[in-house]
Amino acid sequence: MSTDWNLIRDMLNAAVDACERIEATGFTPADRATTLDVHGQPVSVHDFLASAWTLPENIRLQIIRDRHDAQVDRPYVPETARILTAMAEAAAELIGGAEAKPADAGIRQMIDWYRDHATPGIEAAIAGSRKAEL
Repeated sequence: MSTDWNLIRDMLNAAVDACERIEATGFTPADRATTLDVHGQPVSVHDFLASAWTLPENIRLQIIRDRHDAQVDRPYVPETARILTAMAEAAAELIGGAEAKPADAGIRQMIDWYRDHATPGIEAAIAGSRKAEL
């Protein structure tokens, strides 16, 4: 099983960058009805926002269909997919809460745990197991 982690990183970075730029505009719910002329059609901020969350949903379904067509369906949700999903959900809860610094210490400890314990521990366990198999 191989994964294009750079493509995943680019996808997540595109979403984070977009959210950061949207927040930097000072966006409020009152801005949803604001429109921009796009090729002679008025497109509202809400239209852009709805597209920004439905496009990845649609791409996800296309990925599932393409994997099925290529006969590489996933028989289960890989653990690494669960990590990404859980982290994205936790990160999404931080939007708009910077001043409160919710779970700040726990988040920092989690980041350190991934880097200093979980990943090295998994790597070491698998390396040791593979070495023993030789």
